[in-house]
Amino acid sequence: MEQSETTYRGHVTRNSILASLAWTLCLGASLAWNAYQQRSGVLEFARIQAQANINKDIAFRRWATEHGGVYVRASGKWPPDQYLKHPERDVVTPSGTQLTLINPAYMMRQVMEGYSEQYGVKGHITGLRPINPHNAPDAWERKVLESFALGVTEAAETSKIDGKPHLRVMLPMYLEGGCLQCHEEGGRLEGVQGGVSVSVPLAPFTAAAAHELRIALLSHGGIWLIGLGGIAFVSRRARVRGDERERARLEISALNASLERRVSERTADLERANRELEAFSYTVSHDLRAPLRAINGFAHLLIEGEGERLSEEGKRMFGRIVYNSNRLGDLIDDVLEYSRAGRVALVRTRVDLGRLARTVADELAETYPQAAIEIAALPEVEGDETMLHQVFSNLVGNALKFSVNAPQPRVDVGEIAQEGRRVFFVRDNGVGFDMNYAGKLFGMFQRIHSEAQYPGTGVGLAIVHRLLERHGGQVWAESAPNRGATFFFTLGAAAGPP
Repeated sequence: MEQSETTYRGHVTRNSILASLAWTLCLGASLAWNAYQQRSGVLEFARIQAQANINKDIAFRRWATEHGGVYVRASGKWPPDQYLKHPERDVVTPSGTQLTLINPAYMMRQVMEGYSEQYGVKGHITGLRPINPHNAPDAWERKVLESFALGVTEAAETSKIDGKPHLRVMLPMYLEGGCLQCHEEGGRLEGVQGGVSVSVPLAPFTAAAAHELRIALLSHGGIWLIGLGGIAFVSRRARVRGDERERARLEISALNASLERRVSERTADLERANRELEAFSYTVSHDLRAPLRAINGFAHLLIEGEGERLSEEGKRMFGRIVYNSNRLGDLIDDVLEYSRAGRVALVRTRVDLGRLARTVADELAETYPQAAIEIAALPEVEGDETMLHQVFSNLVGNALKFSVNAPQPRVDVGEIAQEGRRVFFVRDNGVGFDMNYAGKLFGMFQRIHSEAQYPGTGVGLAIVHRLLERHGGQVWAESAPNRGATFFFTLGAAAGPP
C-alpha cells in the first residue's frame, strides 16, 4: 500500500520535472530564435538604410548631371574644383558675387561629408579611373568595382571604421549623357562609370536590438515562471487526486474485506440453512410420511372392514380423511420437489427441446386423449435436461388441465424471436385468467381458480419459475378470461441467438 503511494508520487514528481524541462527548452528555443531574428534584423535594417542613402545620392547626382552642374560660392573648405576643366568654371555676377561651377561628383562629395558629420553615415563616390584623386577607391571598393564590370549589381560587408562596426554597401553608378562634359570617352557611353558606397554604423541598430532582446528576455522569463507555476499547480492537484484515490482504494479494500467477511458469514448461514432444510426434507419425506400412510391405511381398513356398521355420516367422514391424507401427500411431494429444484446441481448438456417437448406430450396424452398437442420446430440449447423436462411437464400439464373443458382442447408449443432473443411459449385455448392476478401465478400455493374446478396444489408454476431462474431465464404469462393463456419463457444465454 505504502509502496503504491510512493510509486505514484514518484511518477508525478518525474512527470513534473520532465514537463518543466520541456517547458524550459521550448522557451529557451523561442528566446534563441528571437535573438537570431534580432541579429539578422540589425544587418537588414542597416542595409535598407544604406540603400536608401545610396539611392538619394544617385538621385542628387542625376539631378546635377541633368543641369550641367551647379554654381555655388567658393569657400576655404570647398575651393573651386581644380580638376574641372571648363571655360566658365568661375564667374562673377552683375552684383559682384564670385561663383564657381561644381560638377555632380564634387557636389556629392560635399553632400556626403556633411551627412557624415551630422548622422555618422559615410558616403563615397568612386571609380576605377577617377579624375579627382579624392574619389580613388580603397581596396574593398576596387574589388567591388571590378565585380560590377562582371555583372554584379550590389555588394556588402561588415567592417570596423575608426574601431566601430559598420555595414558597407556599394551600388554601381552608370555613365549618362551629361557625364561626357567631364569624362571624355570618345563621345560614347560605356556603361558602368563607377560606384557609390555607404558605410552605416551598426551601433544604433545593435542598441535597439539589445533593447528588444531585453524585452523578449523579460517576457519569456515571465511566461516561463507562469508555466512553471501551472506545472506546479497541476502536479500538486495530481498528488491531491492521488491521495484521494489512495484513500478511496483503502476504503474500497476495507469495504471489500467487510463484504468478503459478510459473504463468508452468509455462506456459512446458507450452508447451515441448507443442512437444516435437508434435515427437514428428510423428516418430511420419512417421518411425516409414515404416520400419514398409517392414517390413510387405517382409514381404508375401517371403511372396508367396518363399513357395514358405519353410518353414512361416518363413511363420509372417513372418506374425507382419505382424501385429505392423499392431498397432504401430494403437497408434501410438491414442497419437496420445489426444495429440490433450488438445491440440486445444474448439469448443462446439449438438450433437444423439440424431442423433450414431444416426450412430455406423449407422457400426458394418455391422461388427456382428446386434446391436440402441436409442437413446432425447437432448437437445441445448453441446459439441464431433467429440469427442462420438469418445466415442459408442468407448463404443458397446466395447459391441458385448464383447457380440458374446451370443445376441442388444443395446446401449441413453439418459439418466437423477441428483442434479439429466443422466446419459447406454451399456448392453450382453455379458460384463461384475468391479467390483474398475473402477479400471483408463480408464488407458492397461489391459485386463481378453485380446487374444486381444477385440482392442484399451486406449486407447479413456482417450480417452473425457480428452474428457469437457475438457467438465467424468465417466465411470464398473457391471458384473458375464456380466451386461453400463453406462457412465455427464456433460457438466457443458453438458448443462443434467434
